[in-house]
Amino acid sequence: MVTQHSLSLTPAIREVYFGFVKHPAKSTLGPRIQRGIELIYLLSGKIDIVVDGQAHTLLPGHMALQLPQRKEQFFFHREQQTEHSWCQLDFQHCPKELADQLAELPVILPITQEVEQLMELGLNVTNTQTVNNQKILFRLGETLLLYYQAIASLDISARPQPASRIIRAATQYMQNQYTQNIQLEHLAQASHCSVNHLINQFKANFNMTPMRYLWRLRIERSEGLLRHTDLSISLISEQCGFASAFHFSRMFKQKHQLSPSQYRQKNHTTV
Repeated sequence: MVTQHSLSLTPAIREVYFGFVKHPAKSTLGPRIQRGIELIYLLSGKIDIVVDGQAHTLLPGHMALQLPQRKEQFFFHREQQTEHSWCQLDFQHCPKELADQLAELPVILPITQEVEQLMELGLNVTNTQTVNNQKILFRLGETLLLYYQAIASLDISARPQPASRIIRAATQYMQNQYTQNIQLEHLAQASHCSVNHLINQFKANFNMTPMRYLWRLRIERSEGLLRHTDLSISLISEQCGFASAFHFSRMFKQKHQLSPSQYRQKNHTTV
C-alpha cells in the first residue's frame, strides 16, 4: 500500500490539457522524452509502453502515469484500433519533491468510474471557448493526480476492478439516466450488445443483474438527498427514479434495515 500525501501543484503548473486519439492497429509512437506528467486512460485496444527500458501493458479500464524526463515508447494493439484519452500537465519546472513522490506510485492502475468522468469533463473543458479555462484545467489535472494517488494507497484487493467497454457504457447510461424509466433494452442498446450478453456481463463483474445494479445506484443517490436536504420522502423517491414512495421505502429498507425516515433522523446533516 502506498502512503498518500498532499499534492500542491497549481503554483508550479504551466499548462494542462486533455486529449483523445485513435491509433490504427500495429502503429507506434516514439521513442520520446516525456516533458511533463501525463495520465493515459485506455478505452479500447492495448498499449505496450516501454519506459526507460522497462515494459508495461496498459489494458482498457486502466490508467498509466508517465513522469518527466523518462524515455518512453508506445506499441499499439496489433489487430485492432486503440482508443485512449490523456491529461498532460506541463511545468515551468516540475518540483523534485513531487516527481519523487509520484515515482513511488505504480505505473499502471485500474481506475474508478469517477476518474473516467473527470477525463470526459477535462476533454469538454479543454475544447470550450466560453470561459478562460486554464485555472479550471489546472484543478482538474491536480484532482486526477490526487485520485490516482488515492487509488494507489488502497490495498490491491480493494482497488477497482477493471470493466469491459459494455459494462462501462451501461453504467455510464445509468449514471446519466437513473431518474428515468430505464429498461433492460435501453441498457443493451446503449452498450451495443444483446440483453442476455449484458446480463451475463453484469453477473460476471458484479454478481448481480443490471437492474439490481440500477436499484443500488438509485438507493445511493437517495442516501445523499436524505442526509443533506429536507426534501420529502415522496419527492426523493421520484427524483431517484422509483415508481412510488412505497417502492422506495421497501427497497431502501432491504439495504439499510431502516426506513428512509429513520435513516434521515440518524444521518441528517442539514443545518
